[in-house]
Amino acid sequence: MTGSDGHGEAPAAWHEATRAQWLTPRLGDPAAQRRDMIAALRERLAGLGPVLGGAAIEDALGAMAGVPRELFVCPMAADFAYLPGPVDIGMDQIMSHPELVAVMTAAVAVRGGRMLDVGTGSGYQAAVLAQLAAGVTSVEIIAGHADLARWRLERAGMAQVEVIHADATAPGLWAPRSFDGIIIAAGAAQVPPVLLDALVIGGRLVAPLGPSHAEERLVRIERVAGTAFRRTDLMPARFVPLTGIGQRDSGTP
Repeated sequence: MTGSDGHGEAPAAWHEATRAQWLTPRLGDPAAQRRDMIAALRERLAGLGPVLGGAAIEDALGAMAGVPRELFVCPMAADFAYLPGPVDIGMDQIMSHPELVAVMTAAVAVRGGRMLDVGTGSGYQAAVLAQLAAGVTSVEIIAGHADLARWRLERAGMAQVEVIHADATAPGLWAPRSFDGIIIAAGAAQVPPVLLDALVIGGRLVAPLGPSHAEERLVRIERVAGTAFRRTDLMPARFVPLTGIGQRDSGTP
């Protein structure tokens, strides 16, 4: 196969089946990797345009284009940061697949609002949200990840992101604070009530929900009135399980 200039093979696409072939000619060039990732995500998310909105998708991709993903992984794994897949960040946690980050960011559709990021992990999702929101609070139940994420965010020039070490589902944690958008990067049977209560009327929450890990779906929940919520199914997803009081088998109503 020849490339568009008639010489050599065409470059491999950014795809789960061609990860090694895509990465090899781009080793050591995170800017090129990021450009390719954004271009591929734009094509992938086109089918979700009617649900997410074209402007929200472009906002999400623009935010991701402004965040050096390689700064949010171990330096030895920096060349793998842009691969189409999750990245292990240690302590039984991962950095989400870039496509999921893009979809969740577009689904909350926050411009200038106040965001809550549940499950800080590496800090990457919080960094992406910080490109769009007036303020971002990110909460992490594992102390080591909270400390590392805080350091990574500061190193990336995003020290304005507030990182809290806590169980995000603990009763009363967020009162009297409220948020225009909430992203939950961990799977549960349903959204813990304390997080629904923290959502303003008109706000949006995005989370992977399902009775088991194998049955999760990424959903968007909009608070349309005090106790009224509208749910939109987005796509299949698999995340690490939510821990703490709101975990899947806790019997949360």
